[in-house]
Amino acid sequence: MPDSSDKNTIGSSDSTLQSASAVLKSNYKQFVQQAANLFPKVDQKLLMNILQFEVAYDDWEGSVLLKVVYPAESVNMDAKKNFIYNRFQRVPTVEADKTLRFKGIRIYVEVLEKILNEDPDIQYITGSATLAPSDAYST
Repeated sequence: MPDSSDKNTIGSSDSTLQSASAVLKSNYKQFVQQAANLFPKVDQKLLMNILQFEVAYDDWEGSVLLKVVYPAESVNMDAKKNFIYNRFQRVPTVEADKTLRFKGIRIYVEVLEKILNEDPDIQYITGSATLAPSDAYST
């Protein structure tokens, strides 16, 4: 039968595990908050997916469906379509009169940062990242 010193060791171990999990959760929350502060115009789920693929897979090709949202009345959408075409050699479709949608390859976090710096009219970027490149649109 285990004595009380064994129980203290087990309790100590459980305490250490809880402490480690609390630290991990706290660090994750801080990381997510920092990402939101650095990329406030980017959907955080999209940003985290891109980061995950970039970090986990060295050969990831940056396959991303982007939806770039602009203010409805104040933007020349033809000029924005040309910007996307010149930058990515993709012809975007227009959704809801203010969103450009296109499938891009080699869209990494640094690319999102450049897009936001080059086009201050962007209101928000959302979309989805996929592991495998595809010419088909994904949802």
